[in-house]
Amino acid sequence: MHYSFIMLKPDALERGLVEEIMDYLRRGGVEIERLGCTKAGEELLSKHYAQVFAELGPDFKRKMLDYFNDKYVLPMVVRGESPDLVADIRRIVGATNPANADKGTIRGDLGCDSYEKCGRENRSCQNLIHASDSAENARIETALWFGGEVAARYF
Repeated sequence: MHYSFIMLKPDALERGLVEEIMDYLRRGGVEIERLGCTKAGEELLSKHYAQVFAELGPDFKRKMLDYFNDKYVLPMVVRGESPDLVADIRRIVGATNPANADKGTIRGDLGCDSYEKCGRENRSCQNLIHASDSAENARIETALWFGGEVAARYF
């Protein structure tokens, strides 16, 4: 069995898309191993998105923190039989910019935002879901959200 990390973002929860998103993942051979529900604070988000914040700067960080502020997320460890699980999940999720995501993907079918729109509105893009981009980052993100002992169990 192979493992990865995903997180359903506030807009997925607010729009009532949790079960529909999980259906996309299940059809792709992905199952939930461990599920959490929490309000993500600035410290945790700053660690989770540290590399992105460093690359895109303080304005991007402010927008992301505003997007998550005092809202629930569903972090989860997921499993599947594919040795390419991380890449498979990212294909199911679709492009980060929902406007560029292919039909048949989570963001392509369920997304309703775009980089262009959020740029005009000076806010972060609401793109429903985070998916780890490597097995190593899945381990790191699992440790952040669930603790090192949990991460050691799967990675």
